[in-house]
Amino acid sequence: MPTNKKTQRVIPEILEGKTYLDPKYDPAFRALFEREDALIDFLNGLLHLEKEKQIEHLEYTFADTLRFRMPEPKAVIFDIRAMTKDHRFLDIEMQRATHSFFTDRVLLYGSFLTIKGKQELDKSPEFLALSETERKEQRYKLPEIVAIWICNFDSKAEHTKYRDSWAIHSENDLSQGILTPVSDKMNYIMVNLPQFTKKRSELQSKEDVWLYLLVHAGEQSEMPDFNDPVIDDALERIRVDSASDTLLEEQAKEMITQDEIDCRLAEGYLRGQELGMAKGMEKGLAKGLAKGEQKGKRDIARKMLSGGLPLEKVLEFTGLSEEDAKNL
Repeated sequence: MPTNKKTQRVIPEILEGKTYLDPKYDPAFRALFEREDALIDFLNGLLHLEKEKQIEHLEYTFADTLRFRMPEPKAVIFDIRAMTKDHRFLDIEMQRATHSFFTDRVLLYGSFLTIKGKQELDKSPEFLALSETERKEQRYKLPEIVAIWICNFDSKAEHTKYRDSWAIHSENDLSQGILTPVSDKMNYIMVNLPQFTKKRSELQSKEDVWLYLLVHAGEQSEMPDFNDPVIDDALERIRVDSASDTLLEEQAKEMITQDEIDCRLAEGYLRGQELGMAKGMEKGLAKGLAKGEQKGKRDIARKMLSGGLPLEKVLEFTGLSEEDAKNL
């Protein structure tokens, strides 16, 4: 590993020559938003909140695991789970890879967040201060839920914008041109980072600035001066020269995450299954499964090798032979 001359510290090889840690990976993503002022600034910008609705205080946790029985135990891990003073509950996810059940995953996380939010709301001092009659009347009342998914993969639709909102709508209302959702309690904000192509001179809002950082911080040798202390502090936390040894080590390990590998393997497997079923033969199915899974492994190995990971690590993660990996 090379030694950084400025600090005389050992920098992981995969981070050599980098000015900033890429915040599209979990360790740097958490470091970027570890301070409350940065997370609030990001959320107020991304949610387009009016002044009276803007977030002023947050309680939040990173890598927060929720477990439920349904009836078997099921757990999800939120990248960032937050709660505002007025009992709005938020989940912020940084997603590096898509897969065939991505939408299902979004909805599952939203459902878990809703249940957790309802539990917290029913334990809140405001709810407990109500009379028994009032509590019974509000037994089905839900808090506002906001699920934010920041996706580092592109949509195949050329017209796709970098931002989309999901909500529950009535088909009858839509047929009459009424676009208001039937409920404002569950909201999904989907951000497609590859579609965010604004240049520095085109940035007009806090949303623009934060998305620009997420897209470019891991690529550029130096970021523009935004003359904003919250932004400056956030960038300093992910600067390679400033980051702690622990953060550098975590970032290096997460450059290829096990979750991403699993997603890509699953995608390869499902593609192979579709290929085999299309042939309509048992032999074709077996061949298709093997071909799809092997392609998924090769795609992962190619990305790992291009990222500078040692060959032995590539073999360990993918299960490819040394000959197959070298041929890539």
